[in-house]
Amino acid sequence: MTSLSGAQVLAKALKQQGVEVVFGIVGIPVVEVADAIQAEGIKFIAFRNEQSCSYAASAWGFLNQKPGVCLVVSGPGVVHALAGVVNSQVNTWPLVLIGGSCETTLEGAGAFQECLQVEMCRPYTKYSARPPTISQIPSTVERAFRYAVTGRPSATYVDLPADFIQGHVEEASVVGVRQVSPTFAQADPADIQRAAEILAAAKSPLIVVGKGAAYARAEAEIRALVDKYQAPFLPTPMGKGVVPDAHPRNVSSARSLALKGADVVLLLGARLNWILHFGRRFNETTKIIQVDISPEEMGVNVPIEVGLQGHLPLV
Repeated sequence: MTSLSGAQVLAKALKQQGVEVVFGIVGIPVVEVADAIQAEGIKFIAFRNEQSCSYAASAWGFLNQKPGVCLVVSGPGVVHALAGVVNSQVNTWPLVLIGGSCETTLEGAGAFQECLQVEMCRPYTKYSARPPTISQIPSTVERAFRYAVTGRPSATYVDLPADFIQGHVEEASVVGVRQVSPTFAQADPADIQRAAEILAAAKSPLIVVGKGAAYARAEAEIRALVDKYQAPFLPTPMGKGVVPDAHPRNVSSARSLALKGADVVLLLGARLNWILHFGRRFNETTKIIQVDISPEEMGVNVPIEVGLQGHLPLV
């Protein structure tokens, strides 16, 4: 029977999830992991600072709509990589951080760069875990990927002890999993109808194009909406380009006037945070229609007329 090291099991699990590139820094105890990853045909891009490589993986996740993967060493490596993890959590970008850790048999004994990494990452991730066994590495990886892209994208963490990396199991004992395919929600048709009626009755409508629209790659649908409806639109900084800046309905140059004068605002993947003045620049009578993948985001900071939870291109 074929025997696989934990590093090989992890590399095959990443390959199974469609990973094409891994960003990271090699060192004890993840040297073998980097070797195994490259043996599977996955490109490894080496950095000199964990903060930089975690930011790179985070940005890659946003640009490709699937988790960027970052590999770092134990202790300080994971600590430094938290910069990219928190960046992914706040910006809702998919990221999977994989950190080496000390041998399970030496925990609490003062092992090399020993650190409570699973607990440390948990407040800043949707999922933070260590595989129970080497054979269960693929199922932990699958769950990390699923949590990273399902619903509101975010960061996840997988902890890999040194004895798991160097240990061996029979290939037949490795738990089989499938590649994660994100599922997309659609808003209630009755709510969509109600939103359409409110827009049709608007005298001074405004469409706000947010970062979520860029992440969802909703360019074609939103451009069609703007062209057909002929409503002015305002892109947020990371929503720029979904509709060309040169479009005649772009009101960026009259931003304050547009926000204050709108009687109906359609938020497309845009949060009412500091970028949009927490919604306080709208009139008290402004009706807000909010489209977002995250139900928790509905009505944050100001009441909304209609909340449409779903994938932007579908809505």
